[in-house]
Amino acid sequence: MLDVMLMGIRIIFMLRMLFVLIFLGSGSSLFAQSVDSSVLTNQAFISHLPHQWPLMEQLSLKVKASPAPHTLVQERSLRILWVVSNAFQARKAFPVIDLFKQRMQALKLDYQLKMVRYNEGTSYRQHIDNFNNGMAFEPDYVISSLTSSVNRKLIEQVLAKGKSKVIITDLSSPVIGWLHSSPLMYVGLDERAIARRFAQYVDSIYPLDAKIAAVMLPVGYINHARCDAFIDAMHARGRQMTKIFYSDATEMDAYQFVSEMAENNNPAEYIFSCSSALAAGVLRAIKQHNIESTTNSWRYTSIEQRALDDGRLVVTLERDVKEFSFVIAETIQSDLTGLDLPNLYIPSSALISAVSPLTR
Repeated sequence: MLDVMLMGIRIIFMLRMLFVLIFLGSGSSLFAQSVDSSVLTNQAFISHLPHQWPLMEQLSLKVKASPAPHTLVQERSLRILWVVSNAFQARKAFPVIDLFKQRMQALKLDYQLKMVRYNEGTSYRQHIDNFNNGMAFEPDYVISSLTSSVNRKLIEQVLAKGKSKVIITDLSSPVIGWLHSSPLMYVGLDERAIARRFAQYVDSIYPLDAKIAAVMLPVGYINHARCDAFIDAMHARGRQMTKIFYSDATEMDAYQFVSEMAENNNPAEYIFSCSSALAAGVLRAIKQHNIESTTNSWRYTSIEQRALDDGRLVVTLERDVKEFSFVIAETIQSDLTGLDLPNLYIPSSALISAVSPLTR
């Protein structure tokens, strides 16, 4: 019964996406608005598909309301595969997963959750093998980010087979190459807009001759959306980076980079951290070498608050983890019951600084 319902909903979804593909194919202006040749900006996506906005609003109301348990009779448990693709993602994935479980329980959805987890030292080959073992679970839904080219290729294979529905996390820029077999949902912050807000804030508090460096992520979607967007925004304000370092996305790599600058007696006044993991390494090096550098972060916990208080951190991002978690659960419930869904959802976020407590 559930398999038949899922197949029926999948057919409806494919027909809807066929319309989207035809619509997008009617002109090239949409592609001209994308930041690069592989993804669409969320602004371009919504402006050319205006029906997405009211669907986002409807889903937002469900996410922020008390859970409404479904009335669907399940003949078997839903199978859900959650892919944690690297150590950088693992730091923030587990609180999200715990809240997701709470919402699924409140919605009274019967499900089995299997995780493919990346650990420090895991090779790409091991990650691929773990992923393939997870797919042997025959999941109804696959939840994954696209933080690496390897992960993108794995998700492309899932989309091509069309047996599992995919929810992409940490990305709010739909992939152009996937328009013919689109994921069920993209759930992510507007990373580019946030990076520009970071740049605006940094530009407002540092003199033009201040030395500014950047610790980047490996080349990929997140690096492009965050790091490149920050640098572009700084260049637009007449700022040049004194040093740009492409890291392997680990705390240790960021720590070693800043330590080397300190040992060479050439620290930057501000170091842009492209992730919370990199920020942790930068903060540790600043404290250990007692240098007058500052940085930013992409999360807000007691650790970040202490760093704000002692001056090592000048600004950080607070994301609504509960909203991020709940929207994934609500998406699954809405999909099962045949409700129309947006293809994109952007959770709430705010910047917090030592000077201005809240900047939305």
